[in-house]
Amino acid sequence: MAEYVGIDLGTTLSGLAYLKNDGAPEIVPNADGERLTPSVVYFDAHEDVKLVGSAARDGGDPDRTIFQIKRHMDDPEYTVQIDGKPWTPAEISALILSKLKRECSRIIGDIDEVVITVPANFNELARKSTIAAAEMAGMKVKRLVNEPTAAAVYYAQTQNVQGRILVYDMGGGTLDVTILEVKGDKIRILTSEGARHLGGSNLDDMLLSAYESQYREQTGAALYSDERHRRRVLQAAEDAKKMLSKLQRVNDTVANDTNSGIARIDLSREGFEKTIRRMLTRTIMLVEQALDSANLKVGDIDAVVLVGGSTRIPKVKQMLEKFFGKPPKTCGNVDECVALGAALFAKSSAKIQEVCNASYGTLAMVYNAATKEEKLANSVVIPKGSDIPCSRTQTYQTSEDNERMIEVDITQGEDEDPKFIDVIGRLTLEVPPNRPKGCEVEVTFSYDENQRVRALVVDKQSGRSREVAVSYRGAGVLSDEELKRRSHHLRAMRIE
Repeated sequence: MAEYVGIDLGTTLSGLAYLKNDGAPEIVPNADGERLTPSVVYFDAHEDVKLVGSAARDGGDPDRTIFQIKRHMDDPEYTVQIDGKPWTPAEISALILSKLKRECSRIIGDIDEVVITVPANFNELARKSTIAAAEMAGMKVKRLVNEPTAAAVYYAQTQNVQGRILVYDMGGGTLDVTILEVKGDKIRILTSEGARHLGGSNLDDMLLSAYESQYREQTGAALYSDERHRRRVLQAAEDAKKMLSKLQRVNDTVANDTNSGIARIDLSREGFEKTIRRMLTRTIMLVEQALDSANLKVGDIDAVVLVGGSTRIPKVKQMLEKFFGKPPKTCGNVDECVALGAALFAKSSAKIQEVCNASYGTLAMVYNAATKEEKLANSVVIPKGSDIPCSRTQTYQTSEDNERMIEVDITQGEDEDPKFIDVIGRLTLEVPPNRPKGCEVEVTFSYDENQRVRALVVDKQSGRSREVAVSYRGAGVLSDEELKRRSHHLRAMRIE
């Protein structure tokens, strides 16, 4: 049995690594011989088979092909309809994990317990969905770990990176900027900032627009008329992006699917860099936000390390070197180091201190002494950046006479204005009748090592209390019963 296994369940690529007997982490290839598996699922219309990986990406009906499901893990209403059956993001992700588990276990033995990485800015539902996906694939999640943390473990143990480290993680679908302190075997997370929809796939879309524009200029026609052909051109654009990281100019020829002629596409690195300049500026703004959050200056950072395939773009390295005054550190496997770090994390004796990735609180009536008015506001109980696991308590008062039901909205976000935060759950507690307003109510939020939230409400007068884990409802969320039933069904599927 493989004892220490780490999985990077990525937006565009997924990988599995384990620790060899000598303690070194190693990527385990899938049955196709690939070190990383495209996070793509195809539902065949003729056979009861689900293709996962390159075979799913390279051919087939686009209406039956699922890309980048990770971007929907936080949406409680999102489902994919295939043959009249709704598939949740957790189920699609479970198919990807099932392929990794089955094919990699042929090489390293049975896989039971794993560490899975997630973006630092993944919310509560996305983390819960990731755990559910692993359970459906027949694996127990030993721990969820943030992707930048896993990468930091890899850099610290393989390249002896020490001090205050900024991890710039730009993958296929997300950007995370995390600042950590690494001292020997101790790793402390100071802060994380991120963008859920900023990554290599967005850069591909920009190049696709360049293909479209040049084709229309030369032929007067549209480059594609359906999703299948669009995806083929998008793949060509992604290949061109990779080539522009090595060459100053790339040429390609493309035709549309209506015989409107062939166009010669001419792309330069300089032109590509102009196209993506605004997006890269957004990433630097997140770097500045992370520094401000940690009360640090540029000179306080000892090293910048690169994670994710998109950091191979030369302009990314140049931009960071200019900002920090020193070149960022990189390794040959920037798209593998998260999985490798997760495997190291699975066994690591290092003392790793994670922090809360967002603030958690409740909606409450707050008195403003200046205006002498009460207004509904977001009252933070656990501030962003708090060491985890943690538990925090605040006391509130009921606002009405004869209140029979105490309702506690669980919020995620830092802003005081309720319009700019997310309500991620609600807890209700029935209390005795005929009570005046002003009765004290204690609200306790707990945040565990997997960054999952629980809430406890205690009515101090009656002693009544209720505790719940944050839960979601929606078409894209599986109940515990559905999870068990679909787990059994999924494990019987043919997945290639």
